[in-house]
Amino acid sequence: MFKTIKKFITSAQTEGEKIKKNDFINLIFKPTIAFIFLAMIIITFIQVFCRYILNAALPWAGELTIFLFIWVIFLGAAITLSKGLHIGVDIFTSILNKSNKRLIYIFTNILIIVFCSFIFYGSIPLIIDNFTQRSPALEIRLTYVYLAIPISMVAMIWITIKKIILEVKK
Repeated sequence: MFKTIKKFITSAQTEGEKIKKNDFINLIFKPTIAFIFLAMIIITFIQVFCRYILNAALPWAGELTIFLFIWVIFLGAAITLSKGLHIGVDIFTSILNKSNKRLIYIFTNILIIVFCSFIFYGSIPLIIDNFTQRSPALEIRLTYVYLAIPISMVAMIWITIKKIILEVKK
């Protein structure tokens, strides 16, 4: 089973023509997401087993699965951005010439940086204010859950800056 997981992580790190093998996002985020998914599957299986076979629910399992899923969503958003898989409307850019498309591409990436910066700075008070707040079942600080937001935003800003640099060098 671990060989299959290792093969999945290795293949996930090398897929796509746009992304280099040694890219930070591929090296860190994809194995992290694979590990989190594996943990979610195991926790959910144990929860179902305990609930329906042993008739004893685990109060912490649902909460932990939700927290892990939040991390998967935010880290996955950065990976999706690096692959260029976010939804985009190209009805207007399809009628533009190559130089105007390039300008629009750079402009939209600058908007992505601005948006991610706003989310990053908006998440800082959330993290600070929830430092003393603890989750009901696990008693962990909610700051650790909310850290997914600024980490993913910094990664998305990094990815977008690299995209702009590559486009300018063309």
